Amino acid sequence: MGEEVVEIEGIRLPKDLYYTERNLWLKPEPDGTVRIGFNDLAQKLIKKVVSVRFFPAGRKVRKGGIFGSVESAKWVERVRSPVAGTIVEVNEELKRNPGLVNEDPYGRGWFVRIKPDSPEELQQVLSELPHGDAVEDYLRKQIEKFLKKG
Repeated sequence: MGEEVVEIEGIRLPKDLYYTERNLWLKPEPDGTVRIGFNDLAQKLIKKVVSVRFFPAGRKVRKGGIFGSVESAKWVERVRSPVAGTIVEVNEELKRNPGLVNEDPYGRGWFVRIKPDSPEELQQVLSELPHGDAVEDYLRKQIEKFLKKG
């Protein structure tokens, strides 16, 4: 697979995903849903994930609303949805093996799939997020913000 990846200081971000300020990735799916998970920086910051809790499939979420939490020995991160919509699938495998968030953040470690309330809103959200060639600059800023704090 020839996907392009930006790697800085050992942190890898595929360029074909979209990224939020809170280090989530979004992947639009062919069926109109969007898959969401932690990026590599987030899983490195939170360290070993020990449990995850997400709202169940069928639950409505607001843009910016909490849809679950990811817990490590260090802290609990409340995960906020970048889009308004309905959770259509939760990664049940994470309940049994939360370490997948660390081991495979872009593959088996995904969190949920959300069906956006409106395809237009999803397109608007995606248009505002770093993607493609903008990923490198985004990653540099995120490293500065989260890893180089005085």
